[in-house]
Amino acid sequence: MAWGYSPCGGHVGSHSRNVILIGYRGCGKTTVGMLLSRELGRPFVDMDLSIEGKYGLPLSEIIKRFGWEHFRKEEKAQVLHLSKKSGLVVATGGGVVLDPVNVDLLRASGWVFLLWASPEEIVRRLASDPKPLRRPPLKGDLLGEVREVLREREASYRKAAHFVVESTGRSPEEVAGEIMQRLREVGPNG
Repeated sequence: MAWGYSPCGGHVGSHSRNVILIGYRGCGKTTVGMLLSRELGRPFVDMDLSIEGKYGLPLSEIIKRFGWEHFRKEEKAQVLHLSKKSGLVVATGGGVVLDPVNVDLLRASGWVFLLWASPEEIVRRLASDPKPLRRPPLKGDLLGEVREVLREREASYRKAAHFVVESTGRSPEEVAGEIMQRLREVGPNG
């Protein structure tokens, strides 16, 4: 199946806990988030795209001009803002879990789903990304770098998540369908 929209079935109330997607770049947060947004009838917020919109620049340029520390401050401000809202589907940036305050706010405001993919799957997806310049550049051995970053962040990702959803070898529709099933199991407000 293509990375596009198809109904997942079911309905979860619009004024309930946020549905928050975390994981490394290329794991499917934006694509799955858009599917869930349509299925749930909720607004979708991609945190990286929101920051890009504020600056009118791609993420790679924001980081180049202002640095990672500045970007992480912007990210934290967004987490704080979004944690005060309900009924959203949120795709976070890949490094949002590096700040424990972000993790606490995200977990308190919604159901956090870790989308997990193998390093090989992530590299395959990044290689086919139609907008590669939007993402901060990876250097050198792409597969080696992805493996290293996943190894460094895995414990933080898993600690932040209420649920882990494997996305390797699965279509976005399948991943969204599993998330919908988990949401039906816990109910709209947990």
